[in-house]
Amino acid sequence: MNLQFSINDMQHVKQDWIDWWSGAIDHPFFGIEAIDDALAGTPFTYNEVTPVETDALSAEQILDGIEQFGEGIHWFGGSFPKFWPNYGPGLMAAFLGSDLHIRPDTVWFDPLGVNVLAQIKPRFNPENLWWQRVRKLTTLATERWDERVMVGLTDLGGNLDILASLRGSENLLLDLSDDPEEVLGLLTEITHLWMQYYDQLFNLTNGNESGTCCWSPLWAPGKLYMLQSDFSFMISPRMFKRFVMPDLTACCDFLEYPFYHLDGGGQLNHLDQILSIPYLRGIQWIPGAGQPEPEEWLDVLRKIRAAGKLCQVYVSRAGMEKIVSALGWQGFYFHINEDLMLTASQAREFFQEYK
Repeated sequence: MNLQFSINDMQHVKQDWIDWWSGAIDHPFFGIEAIDDALAGTPFTYNEVTPVETDALSAEQILDGIEQFGEGIHWFGGSFPKFWPNYGPGLMAAFLGSDLHIRPDTVWFDPLGVNVLAQIKPRFNPENLWWQRVRKLTTLATERWDERVMVGLTDLGGNLDILASLRGSENLLLDLSDDPEEVLGLLTEITHLWMQYYDQLFNLTNGNESGTCCWSPLWAPGKLYMLQSDFSFMISPRMFKRFVMPDLTACCDFLEYPFYHLDGGGQLNHLDQILSIPYLRGIQWIPGAGQPEPEEWLDVLRKIRAAGKLCQVYVSRAGMEKIVSALGWQGFYFHINEDLMLTASQAREFFQEYK
């Protein structure tokens, strides 16, 4: 694989991440994925939905295509070559029996079609087609690329989001009021299964030796995951405390480097509760489609840092500079993400300013 990145580069990047987690890093920490100068202006999408293995397309051929794609990218700062089986958010719902539909720009899950919650029986099924596909791709990629490319864990999802895919969001909203104890029982089962799937993927990617990444731009030397509860956009803080906080707390106890994906202004009502979780390491703030960029939410970012949590945002170069000017750079990881992917020369020039 003809990457613009060496094993020595990976070791330096990992040390920066270790220093960032411990608070010992001595410079602004940011990452840029850039393209060859010769490709300037070319539409270039990174981490697209992974092709599905078929009789005509083997898992090995899928990885061949990933390799060809990666040869056009340069990595700067805290960024690094990464592959993760991307079949959409909350893929664990497919592991538990929901039918998954994939299109080039979206995925969705069909509810199980049960009449009552009690008919949902979550269990670990090693023969599930989607689990087999993810397991195979994860294993082959780890064996093929060793330490030159990090292999990330697929997007398992949050437990309430997974249950919403299995039950249907409208039905689950009614269940929260009509059958709360049954919901809580199912969420406990899903959380236990989530940990089982996580441990298997962690072992497949040699997490103890290589560290861990997932769909987010973070890396950690131990068990990392970007926790989430997108469904919580539709519920009150009181319901969040009852139906989401137990899972989040349990997952933060289980992981070594738990982060939370705070997606959209509708989740800000829950931020105080999330920040109160002792072992949560940090927050990824995503303002949401059509909203001002992260640098326009300085009060939110200030609140996250004041609570002693780390923070990751996707920003432009100007956005990063605005946050650094207002709040400083300590505790932030800035993933530079602009409308047009930067060229290697542009990225190198910006990186040199902060080196």
